Amino acid sequence: MDLSQIADGAGASAEKNQTASNYVYDWSSSEDVANWSLTSLSTNSMISGLSMITPSPEYTPNDTRSVDGCGDTLAASYLLDLSMQSSNDGRPSPTKRCNRPVACARNGISKQKLRTDISNSRISTRSRTRAAAVVVARPEKRNSLVLKPQPCTPEKLLKMLRPSGSPTQISSSKVVASVKFTDASSNSLCKVDKSLVCKGFWEAIDEVSRICLPRRSGKTYNLTQLLLFFSSSLELGKLENIPNSALASDGLGAQAVSDMDVAVLCRKKRECLFKDSLLLTNYPGFFKEHFMKYPVLYISLSKCKGASFGTFIRALCHTLASIIKKWLEDIELTNAIISARARYPLNELKSALELFQKCRSLPASQMVDQSDLAQSLFQALSTFIAKQFGQYILLIDEYDIPFISIYLAKWSDEDKQAALDVMKTLFQKMLKDNDNLRKGLLFGVFEIPLTEVGSGANNIKDIRMIPAEESDIQGSILTAAHPHSGCGMDALTDSFWFNAREVEQMLDNSTKWCTRIAKHKTFIVQTIKKWYNGYYIGRFRGKYNPWSVSSFIEALCGLLSQTTSDEEADIAAITKSAARAYWVTTGTTGLIEAQIDRHRPQFIHLAKRLLCDYEATKSKADGGSPDKTSSEPLLPPPPVPLISTRLNLINFDSELFSEPGLLTLCLYAGYLTRHPSTSVCIPNHEVYQVWLQLFARAVLGIELADNSTNNARGALLSELWENKTHLLCTLATSSHGVLSNHDNCLENDYANHVANTIMAVSRFGMLTHPKQRTVEVSHVVPTRENYAGTGRCDCAMRLFSSKNQPNQFGVVIEFKLIENSRREDTAYHKERAEEGLRQIGIKNYDACLVSCLERMDVGMAIGNSAVYAVSRLFRRPNAHAAWEEMDSLL
Repeated sequence: MDLSQIADGAGASAEKNQTASNYVYDWSSSEDVANWSLTSLSTNSMISGLSMITPSPEYTPNDTRSVDGCGDTLAASYLLDLSMQSSNDGRPSPTKRCNRPVACARNGISKQKLRTDISNSRISTRSRTRAAAVVVARPEKRNSLVLKPQPCTPEKLLKMLRPSGSPTQISSSKVVASVKFTDASSNSLCKVDKSLVCKGFWEAIDEVSRICLPRRSGKTYNLTQLLLFFSSSLELGKLENIPNSALASDGLGAQAVSDMDVAVLCRKKRECLFKDSLLLTNYPGFFKEHFMKYPVLYISLSKCKGASFGTFIRALCHTLASIIKKWLEDIELTNAIISARARYPLNELKSALELFQKCRSLPASQMVDQSDLAQSLFQALSTFIAKQFGQYILLIDEYDIPFISIYLAKWSDEDKQAALDVMKTLFQKMLKDNDNLRKGLLFGVFEIPLTEVGSGANNIKDIRMIPAEESDIQGSILTAAHPHSGCGMDALTDSFWFNAREVEQMLDNSTKWCTRIAKHKTFIVQTIKKWYNGYYIGRFRGKYNPWSVSSFIEALCGLLSQTTSDEEADIAAITKSAARAYWVTTGTTGLIEAQIDRHRPQFIHLAKRLLCDYEATKSKADGGSPDKTSSEPLLPPPPVPLISTRLNLINFDSELFSEPGLLTLCLYAGYLTRHPSTSVCIPNHEVYQVWLQLFARAVLGIELADNSTNNARGALLSELWENKTHLLCTLATSSHGVLSNHDNCLENDYANHVANTIMAVSRFGMLTHPKQRTVEVSHVVPTRENYAGTGRCDCAMRLFSSKNQPNQFGVVIEFKLIENSRREDTAYHKERAEEGLRQIGIKNYDACLVSCLERMDVGMAIGNSAVYAVSRLFRRPNAHAAWEEMDSLL
């Protein structure tokens, strides 16, 4: 489907919206994984971890809890009261109306009983759409109300989510990833208009709310807009990027600008930022009423970290002291008259600042005794602002950074708990016990509990733009049938990330300085969709990662400007080379990696399921089978369920593996996204690359996974052609945490490990032919094909041959276990390896290598920190000829 069909406007017809809603995840086929699928890793030696992948026993797949044929649990929970037969204006068709009171009275059901049953069934009586349910009377139970839901599947639920409906406006043409809201419009930098977030914030936020989104989704960009729109103070620090020359477009001369009072100059610059914006154009009354009318206290906690508890307290106090200095400087610059009621708070504020100046030079060990100083600094600042200017708006960015730094810190348990108590008390004073607060908004990545046994900041309303619970998904889809309001929660939700129309318009604007984009726009849009699409926020689907899209367009324009050829092949190659993982390099996966290092076996199992699900989805979208060598269709892997996401991160028990906990971390961090059901999935190809790297880290260990990228292209494959197995043995004995006690393991466990290791290193090109332009991932022969000859081999692969032919070099491996007591006996190791090599020939395991012209047999003895391998090479002229032993295939 073309991208323009997805990006329907706010006034599009219901029929057009229904057509656009057919978009799910349109991933194009990837040359990087042309011959590989995790679902094909189903040799009998790996069957426990790959073929029959099932969720943990405590989580029941969705299809086992369906109701009356519904393919998803949500069908029974909210489709009972959702009519799919409503007219365009939201009112049900007269011919489809169901008079429930009459029907119930006819069947002996009281109105009170009807209200009770409807309430228990979570049917909204205030919804404008009538239920698509039928009231059925059972003669044997006349006082019961039976609601029969319409059949529904997850695919139908997904169609109910709508594309973004906000008006779109893109200024200038030069796309750069690092653009800020305060970059002047006169410098030709492309900016996506998100100014409607101001109206959405004012109408959707009642008292204190929290929004959690992955990094680089537009949180800081929008917070800057909110600050510069509502704040009545100067905000000089945010306006430094705007030169005085930017005001020349308003007809002001250079002399007139230089003669301006500082307050007038700041106002003019801020008006320049919002000039011709969607907010000013569509809602001039709102703009005039609220622009620069309120005191705004903006706090960023991104630097609140420390190597010790004392340095953490110093960093926290320094952040608050910097804000105090900013307010005091504004008073001096504007010569503000301090009111009588604010004079004493001002003196208290200066005293608190002086106390910090004295304490900041103390050693870290002594700063621990000043843990209450942060609360004193904030309380003094809050009181002064309220007395001088009135109730203020509080904006807190990166509120979760202090908690994450405490969680990952190598402190004592006592210091960690003391630091958490400081932060919880501070947030309680900021958000709950704060009569000076008008509105408050917290931005971060993770939902951190800010309460302790009912106390703390327990008045926060979470606006879950990433649906976390089943009820959140219900609310998102229930409201999707209503038109985009353009204000309130719609405006707030739709102001984050990019929608399809914004991406297209950015490409259109880029053609002004890179004309060849227009000719190849369709292919470029498909590439962007495959790599960076796949998220949905609230009730809007089809969201793109803004940082990655901007970085891709910037890189693409740069590459195209360096070339002169306009051939399709060259443009395709340039576009593919520009498509890289940009977003993942902007941060670390520390919380996730901490879980990997502690719980490698469980993470390997979970990563396989997620990667299998992505491969199956991509293969379905491509219209083909992921297993290109088999005529038997593979069953799709079961979804990865996520029933609950209520994770208390700061009390997370790191010693016990929690699948919901890890999935929640990945969901909020942006490494997973939600289906409109109780399952999660990998959103796009960019994040897919991350999961492959995390999987390699878990299988290979940190050191080997990091060093694998330094190996030359085809290093392992070239070694095998020369009848060498040193690198293969090194990989087999890598630190992986799976076989920590080999006495309890069987040979098929080792086969599973080695196959996982080979698959992981193939991601980095170590099993790609050196002449190949793209990385080809290895293909492992499925279990059903391993039953060849007079038995079944432990592991078999089809790789590139020495003549650069795919699937024509076969590798057969037979494992033999080394007893722990004979771990140091090298002669015994060799004997066991040769026994495995003889078994391959005796039982004719090479029969599974259909159509292969080159072959390597490997007998491998393996145990705890002990590996020994022997091998033989063979070649034949055609698939029906006899094998001839070779010393080398090169």
